[in-house]
Amino acid sequence: MVISNDTWNISELILTPPRGKKVYQYDIKNQVDYNPDKLFNLDFADLDIKVDQFDNLRSQKQTDSGPVSAGLSDVDLNIPVNKQLNNKTFAVIICNENYQKEVPVKFAANDGRIFKAYCEKTLGIPSNNIHLAVDATFGNMKSEIRWISDVAKAYNGEAKILFYYAGHGMPNEQTKSAYLLPVDGFSSDFETAIKLDDLYKKLNEYPTRGVTVFLDACFSGSQRDNGMLAEARGVKIKPVSNVLTGNKVVFSAASGDETAYPFKDKNHGLFTYYLLKKLQETKGDVTYGELYHYLKTNVNQQSVVVNQKSQTPQVNTGIEIQNTWQQFKLR
Repeated sequence: MVISNDTWNISELILTPPRGKKVYQYDIKNQVDYNPDKLFNLDFADLDIKVDQFDNLRSQKQTDSGPVSAGLSDVDLNIPVNKQLNNKTFAVIICNENYQKEVPVKFAANDGRIFKAYCEKTLGIPSNNIHLAVDATFGNMKSEIRWISDVAKAYNGEAKILFYYAGHGMPNEQTKSAYLLPVDGFSSDFETAIKLDDLYKKLNEYPTRGVTVFLDACFSGSQRDNGMLAEARGVKIKPVSNVLTGNKVVFSAASGDETAYPFKDKNHGLFTYYLLKKLQETKGDVTYGELYHYLKTNVNQQSVVVNQKSQTPQVNTGIEIQNTWQQFKLR
């Protein structure tokens, strides 16, 4: 290991799979281009490590130890494949993990990448119909929202739209409105964020066969891993509920004043893990009513057991489909 600017870098790594004779070697001195999608799957138990920490003020050394998650989650493997292509379904996937001015959102990048894999393999969406934005800036997010709106316009009511977001959400303390926070945004300045109402209006700008939104974020001002986004904000804020129109269904990770937690053992957000798990179990053939019941039950139970706190997924729909949305499907 090499430490530079408080960042750990692997200098050399040799992997020998238990089966087979092939050896995989990494050397920091030999930089080559590679496609991570082509690497073999790593699936092994957590590693127990000890890390020495130095207190510069007191010149004391402390040793901390514990398990470090490695390898892939069960939902990252054996992703079901649907041979039927859904050529008129389009998806925008935004996963913001590494914030420039705020704490990171653990596993958000993995959430988005694996959800993209399910969109392609399980839901049969062509790769050209999917835009994945990892660590999206304000400009990136505006561009992706504009793209999906342009798609809806071009397909004149025949397109089906998916919008997925994992990252920080935040409230406007004065208006109680909810926002999505880009990686270059500030939790203390809502003008650097994307207002949910504006997103919904853009997704409804042109007719579609349906719009489905997944939000693995909370909007109370809290972080995915406890604590508050802005240090000066000592209490959570419950944002007002958005009034939806059109044939839009929004699945949210938590209720207004709750936190959306990570599932550390699975390297995913808790909400996203069970979303992927249901898609895996059903091969994507699941109604929205079944999906919502599964998410609400499993996320709530797991959060109480592991986090000792409640996390209750919510669903919100357009007024026009309040009596029919439960029969909708992603495929």
